[in-house]
Amino acid sequence: MKGATDLTKGKIMPALMKLSLPIIATNFISTTYGLVDMMWVGRLGSGPVAA
Repeated sequence: MKGATDLTKGKIMPALMKLSLPIIATNFISTTYGLVDMMWVGRLGSGPVAA
């Protein structure tokens, strides 16, 4: 395969960063989305937030 990286050879930290950074970014985006959504719904009052 062209452009493939063998993650079983070499140093562990660069391979670990290549695997973990997309997961960390996705988690950050999801958390930010939930926070912004709760701020918008929070403007409606406590009833919609509880729902």
